[in-house]
Amino acid sequence: MFTVELDHQRVQDALRKIEWAVGDLAPLMRGVAAELLSQTEENFGEEGRPEWEGLSDVTTARREKNGNWPGQMLQVSSAGLAASITTQATDSSALVGSNKPYAAMQQFGGTKSDFPHLWGDIPGRPYLPMDAEGELQPEAEEAILDLAMSHLETAARL
Repeated sequence: MFTVELDHQRVQDALRKIEWAVGDLAPLMRGVAAELLSQTEENFGEEGRPEWEGLSDVTTARREKNGNWPGQMLQVSSAGLAASITTQATDSSALVGSNKPYAAMQQFGGTKSDFPHLWGDIPGRPYLPMDAEGELQPEAEEAILDLAMSHLETAARL
């Protein structure tokens, strides 16, 4: 399992302001978790935002032989990576991820020298809406900030 800690000052500042004004962040965190899932599903559907690097000739040939090509990347089986994405929300956090052992390899990439069982280097295909440094994709950042502002506006009307 891998963890990427979100270190995005603008989002964190907005969430702190809401926590101070509202107190109960659990509903917002459930919304953020749902939004992270939605952004992840869009990444799978569009094969990356920005677009992922294409499959190697070796991988394409293997998938053709198995009847899985043409098809979408990272979505070979109904029990694969895309189907394994789950969320969790607490009073102060929102998580999205996968329990698949190869999930981190697909997100960040890997080399045959580091993982001898691979048939070649695998480029990172970030399906989660953040990079290795915890920076959110612009679409995810805007959606989460919109949720945070909506939550704050609702709380201010009470």
